[in-house]
Amino acid sequence: MFVKTQAIVISSIKYRDADLIVRCYTKALGSISFMAKGVLKSKKGKLRVSMFQPLSLISIEMQYRNKGHLEYFKEVQLTHHLNALQSNVYKSSLVMFLSEILNSVIVEEEQNEKLYEFLEFCILHLENTSNYANFHIAFLLKLSSFLGFYPHISSKIDEIYFNLSEGLFQAFESPYTLNFKYSKLLSEFIENDFINYQHIELSKKQRLEILEVLMNYYELHIENFKIPKSLSVIQQVFS
Repeated sequence: MFVKTQAIVISSIKYRDADLIVRCYTKALGSISFMAKGVLKSKKGKLRVSMFQPLSLISIEMQYRNKGHLEYFKEVQLTHHLNALQSNVYKSSLVMFLSEILNSVIVEEEQNEKLYEFLEFCILHLENTSNYANFHIAFLLKLSSFLGFYPHISSKIDEIYFNLSEGLFQAFESPYTLNFKYSKLLSEFIENDFINYQHIELSKKQRLEILEVLMNYYELHIENFKIPKSLSVIQQVFS
């Protein structure tokens, strides 16, 4: 079946001397892995290594076989040149971190157009914004809504402690609850639209601690979730 679709590069891994195994999240078909043969050595081929950087936005054509094996690109084009994401050390560290997150949590092959559009919006937003210190926190929270464990905000005034295990606010402290200060900070992100993360004031220490909280939250709700190796880079860059 011939397919032409937009796609986001989630990861690329060197295979043998000249090939790449490229995992993409496509708008039409969900998660698909490809073999990009000879891309590391070819200087005249249609495929270039620069097309397969993490979170690259591409348009692809392929003959989709759907036999459980690696697929092959027929045509690939970059749809956006994400210069800031590659040249800005802070943004490039976020790209590395987010691509590891996505590689860990996106496991299904089914199409999810809303998830694709959210990811595309976030990538373009990060490319263009100059105020992104809280971006990864807002991203992780919003992503959890697509994964089925978005925090439930309470309308009851006494439910002020967030329970990481249950994903909701409650009136009493327990082994899995955050203290009041961090429960309140988390609720600010939840109660605001995604784009309003820019207006939430956090100290560097609070930002790092909220990120650690969210890593714990993902571990509790996603089986075999892997803490990104690039987390330490994020902690250093944003400290």
